[in-house]
Amino acid sequence: MLCLIGLLVAALADPSFAADKGSVEAKSAATGHSPEDAGKAGAGGQGAVPKTDHALEPKAEEPGSAGASSAEKVGRREPRGEVLPDPGKDSEQNKAIASSGSLALARMFRRDRDWGKAIPPYESYLGENPNAADRALVLLELGRTYAQTGAYEAALSRFYLVLDSAVNQSGGTFLEAREVAYSAQFEIALTQMALGRHAQAARLFRGMRQLPLADEDRARVYLFSARALSLAGDRPAAADEYRALLQTFPASELASEARFEFVVLLAELGRRDEALVEVMALFESDKRSGAAEEAWRYWQRRAGNKLANMFYDAGNLPDSAELYAKLLPLSADPTWRWPLLYQIGLVAEQMKNFARAREVYVELASAKAENLPTEISELPRLARWRIEHLDWVKSTESDLKSLKTGS
Repeated sequence: MLCLIGLLVAALADPSFAADKGSVEAKSAATGHSPEDAGKAGAGGQGAVPKTDHALEPKAEEPGSAGASSAEKVGRREPRGEVLPDPGKDSEQNKAIASSGSLALARMFRRDRDWGKAIPPYESYLGENPNAADRALVLLELGRTYAQTGAYEAALSRFYLVLDSAVNQSGGTFLEAREVAYSAQFEIALTQMALGRHAQAARLFRGMRQLPLADEDRARVYLFSARALSLAGDRPAAADEYRALLQTFPASELASEARFEFVVLLAELGRRDEALVEVMALFESDKRSGAAEEAWRYWQRRAGNKLANMFYDAGNLPDSAELYAKLLPLSADPTWRWPLLYQIGLVAEQMKNFARAREVYVELASAKAENLPTEISELPRLARWRIEHLDWVKSTESDLKSLKTGS
């Protein structure tokens, strides 16, 4: 526990954390951390960060399990002979049942993503159990619930209370307390990011590198640090962060997504040669399977298509043609393949490679599928029109050549 206290004291001593905590605690004192915050929750807007539960998640009980457990403990008390009832004990038991019921109800609403309804029973449970062994974890859940509604300041105050509770927690194990504390630090940085305090969020994410995190959690910290730096306007530093992530954690589940964002950033910085290298790295052979392969191919398509379109718009036809050709085999879905075929034909036309253009147009013109969006189902007809245009161009050039020869 001394180790955890040291880590949290160091985190709270960080100027960024200290500054945040002061402002938030002032707001928190004004609100009193009461169920009335639930009314504020619905007024929040959407932030820059997806409002979902994130990694660095401690292993909590399933929603409702805490309530069931407490109720079962009360229900299993067996009478031993003629024992007179103790009104005091009955009152305590009733309070325990009601309290655990509040937590079970909050977790049920949270599981159903009914965030506004989850907040009052969470606040009720915390108010009735100021010294509960699971207080830090419940505060973490409550903070995330506030964040889901857009009430970011209320969320921040709860996350800082998690750090205080984790230090003073009497129940549970050291590892459990440490996981909850690390999760709260991550959530604080995410919430600052959602509030638009991007430079501050980047500092907090970078500070988390000193923590003894699992590799996948550390990769996530790098990814969000890069995003925060980019949003703060320090795009060269963001590019360095993406590169560090990809070099340090090449096998991470986040690597493909990070590489896509890295490619877009490099292209926006004018470093398109580097961007092309990174896209090509996505097309290298990979032994992934199942859901991991599906995600990998998704980011292949997004990164390749994004960069190919950027090359095309900039007039870099050879590189755009190469990328479009690499993208073609990634999916047989007409909504993916047909637009690519048409784009490849247009690029080939502009490069005066009429044979290649005609080849892809013929393939597209003969394609058939049902129940497609109008903009996709029209592509075979457009391809046939392009073939007619190519035939007209060829015929016209032949006639002109004959006229020149005759003259």
